[in-house]
Amino acid sequence: MRALVWVAALALAACGITGVATPTVRRVADPLPVAASEWVQLTPEPARIGNRIFTATCSDAPGTDPAFKFWARRGVSNNVVVFFDGGGACWDDVTCSLPRVAADARDDDGFYKGELIPTDNPNTMQGIFDLDNPRNPVRDWSFVFVPYCTGDVHSGSSTAHYTNPDTNAPYTIEHRGADNFRVVLEWMRANFNAPDEILVTGSSAGAYGAATHYGRIRDVFPGGRAVMLGDAGQGVTTPDFLELRNSNWQYDLPANVFGPDAQLTSDDDIVAMLAAHYPNDRFAQYTTAHDITQSGFYALMGATNACQAWTAKMATDLTARQQRAANFRSYLANGQSHTILRTPLFYAEQSGGAPFAEWVSALLTEAQPENRACANCLAERVRCRF
Repeated sequence: MRALVWVAALALAACGITGVATPTVRRVADPLPVAASEWVQLTPEPARIGNRIFTATCSDAPGTDPAFKFWARRGVSNNVVVFFDGGGACWDDVTCSLPRVAADARDDDGFYKGELIPTDNPNTMQGIFDLDNPRNPVRDWSFVFVPYCTGDVHSGSSTAHYTNPDTNAPYTIEHRGADNFRVVLEWMRANFNAPDEILVTGSSAGAYGAATHYGRIRDVFPGGRAVMLGDAGQGVTTPDFLELRNSNWQYDLPANVFGPDAQLTSDDDIVAMLAAHYPNDRFAQYTTAHDITQSGFYALMGATNACQAWTAKMATDLTARQQRAANFRSYLANGQSHTILRTPLFYAEQSGGAPFAEWVSALLTEAQPENRACANCLAERVRCRF
């Protein structure tokens, strides 16, 4: 258990329920001001979508607050960033029994965020959230910030039943990340009219959420330019994890993109399939060569020699996506750090042979930028305990 808790520390240091009654109103949250505005926090109301009703919720793990809220701001341009936040994951008795909660003094406790925490606030973040930096390519855009508190990389639609390994007590987790975003997307439908460009992005677990929901966002906003950028979520997982992901989370990929057996799509294939389905859109991924958090989760999934194995699989997958999709690009940076979009590293990173901030700007505004990669960094010796 001590080794597992150590990996959980790495995981977080770096990084809607179906009802039976019809809601009385369609409104899913207060409207966003029409003029440019500061960040506002919104509490979503239930939304009917088709023949289902979705109510946003956090994990409701024992001792946590299930209340879910999201953030938004109106920019001066007609472009929109949809950002999915990160914060670990859980999928079995052990990992789901150790959530991070708001009262935790450290930011590396637990395997996943089980409730909203004080730092789930874009006002406290840097990188693309530094709206005063002239190098920020999205400083004038509107934003929708989707917090993460369901342990399912924003992609679950399930109430899962687990047993605490220390007490043998049963408990449930609301893996409702996919349902939560459906509610947020209904709010977006009412508050944004035909954006000129949309950036769908996210960090860590949020990178998976961006990929899961990209097709749904394009269904609502089919016009204009669109880009998906995944930050430190490469889809390197094990076959055993794929089974647990599907059985415990009910992984909710859209069938109109991934087919009738969408749930069988492996994590390493999702972005390439998106790029093929939307050939006129742009898709990109960022990662470091030896991301300690991603390799730590690979170890939790049962991979042996996880650090070396993760790096090898990540590099192979990036090359395969580049060859498979002409509209896919990647930026491979040196080191072991995890995520870039919420940090000052967004402006400092250049180990791929070009400044990362300018590379993202080109992704949004010009012909496809080049694939970028650090030189001779894959074989670098790194310290790793798993």
